Amino acid sequence: MLRNCTSGMSMVASAVMVILLSACSTPSHAPSERVPTGTLTFSLNDTTQVRIPGVWQGDTLILRNSNETLTLKPSDSLDPTWAIPVFDGRLTLQSDTGFWQDVLRPGTYRVPVRWQAETQAETTPAWTGDTLSWALTFGADDPWYGQLFLQQSGTSCRGSIATATGDFRYLHGSIEGDGTLRLQTFDGAHLFCFAANLGDDGSLSAGTFWSGTHYATSFYGTPLDAGTTALEAAPKAEWTGLPVFYAGIALDGDSTSWEASNADHLHVLSIMGSWCPNCMDEHRLLATLMEQHPTLHVHTLAFERGLDKEGGTQRALDRLARYSDHMGLDRFGDRWHVVLTGPASKTRAQAALPFLDRVVSFPTTIVVGGGGAPWIHSGFNGPAMGPAHDLEVARFAAAVSGSTESR
Repeated sequence: MLRNCTSGMSMVASAVMVILLSACSTPSHAPSERVPTGTLTFSLNDTTQVRIPGVWQGDTLILRNSNETLTLKPSDSLDPTWAIPVFDGRLTLQSDTGFWQDVLRPGTYRVPVRWQAETQAETTPAWTGDTLSWALTFGADDPWYGQLFLQQSGTSCRGSIATATGDFRYLHGSIEGDGTLRLQTFDGAHLFCFAANLGDDGSLSAGTFWSGTHYATSFYGTPLDAGTTALEAAPKAEWTGLPVFYAGIALDGDSTSWEASNADHLHVLSIMGSWCPNCMDEHRLLATLMEQHPTLHVHTLAFERGLDKEGGTQRALDRLARYSDHMGLDRFGDRWHVVLTGPASKTRAQAALPFLDRVVSFPTTIVVGGGGAPWIHSGFNGPAMGPAHDLEVARFAAAVSGSTESR
């Protein structure tokens, strides 16, 4: 029997958490007399599928990720292929079958997909205000931990998983009558599936978490009372006292450097990677703050994959240029600086930025200017986390207004 991590529902954006992704495709950049809606099925293995309801318009694929809309346009050079925005992946379909390719993973990483045209009813689940929560333990030999937050409407459910340094972004799925919990997400970078048994005592058992076709681990969950936090605080990056300075390669290929001692205004340094969805969420918040603070500058310090390959540096610069374009960073002119700073490694990031004693996670954010110690923030809780995201927004807003309390 196939495990389908799916719910065939339409969802509206939530301040707490939700994902709805739509994807579809046809060969030759245009369908012929077919139902425009359907399901894109990703096959993670012989028995596990992620099924994403979708729609397409003309020769453009529309992915609705909660309150985000991802527009996949046909490739100019590859037919029939659609480009995944921001994360630089590809969706290829020929006669309704094909693959999703994550170009940022080593080798040729492809996940088989299949498009099934079908009519979908537009419904809005009646979500209650109640949020269920579980403390999760993943793996056995070297366990790691998370906290699942979930809302229900009938058999449909939506939620997210928090970790000490960020979240799994939007998840959606179902709780079936037999007690099977299934959650899934596809945001262009993450392809996740979760399945577990929900017991009469509220516990989650016999769980498996799949990430694409390359990773799977077991998990179980213990139910928590409302308002309970199961996660321990993560280690924080701290200022070493050294000058805040970086050097790297600008998008035009020229070497560049910057030192905070020369700053006349507040500057935000965002340690990130174009492969990181949580970094994308943080950049969207930074863009909002840039609009509110006309003298604020942001420096995107990118640590990218594939730099050790032949031509890797130029490919990374090209990818960052596309990232900048997708995110609309050019509207800020010379106030937003995108710099290739090193390879995608927390250890290498700390070595490149010795004013930090460590880099705990991507993203890590530093606010400097106006004297005093820099404000340092590790990780990011995105909009899928609802109240936790609201707290992040408040922290960042305070930081660019002069606060120096690190998290």
